[in-house]
Amino acid sequence: MKKGIFYGVGVGPGDPELITVKALKTISACPCVSFIDPGKGRKAVAFEIARAAAPEIDQKEKIRLAISMTADKDLMKRHHIAAFNAIREKLDAGVDVCFLTLGDAAIYSTFGYLRKIACEAGYKTRMVSGVPSFCAAAAVLNTDLALGEQNLHIFYTGKAAGFPELKGTRVFMKGPSAVPNLIKTIKEKGLDASLVSACGMENQIVVASIKESDMEREFGYYSLVIIKECGG
Repeated sequence: MKKGIFYGVGVGPGDPELITVKALKTISACPCVSFIDPGKGRKAVAFEIARAAAPEIDQKEKIRLAISMTADKDLMKRHHIAAFNAIREKLDAGVDVCFLTLGDAAIYSTFGYLRKIACEAGYKTRMVSGVPSFCAAAAVLNTDLALGEQNLHIFYTGKAAGFPELKGTRVFMKGPSAVPNLIKTIKEKGLDASLVSACGMENQIVVASIKESDMEREFGYYSLVIIKECGG
């Protein structure tokens, strides 16, 4: 029997209106959708975004995946293998499955790990682009990220050493626990930055300038920081 195709579908950062037409068509064409479900009464964010744009997704078969965000790489690998094993049952039956992921499927996405496992096991995979959170955040801030010959640097927030010396725009994603120290360093270097949390979601927070705002509050998991080049 012909095996199904495994699709990674970016649903954008939070606003259902930012889901691409291609993403909606792919979701519609796949009989089965998979996504991370954190359980314990918490929302499966990527699924909820997709459902807001395409309510008919409720009628599809669903594979809810329990993948914890942990620094333990061995444990994370076991989670990824277990998750793909649940998906491969459908693929082996000839059913196409799409995995819903926040933002874009190519940027810090769990799909990247699942895609690697799928490819190594001989399954076909496809990726459908989504709007990255930092692009949506720039739009919310009504600013550009790069012009002319300016560089654009993307950092994992918890691994951001050396950023003050770089020219261009610097974007810091993921690692929300590291945001307070990052902001402290930015201020100590005499720099300014913007912060957007939960971009496009109901609880969105926008801080245009950390110099002019109270930064003592806690920011959630979906937070990113943008430092523009001086004068940019």
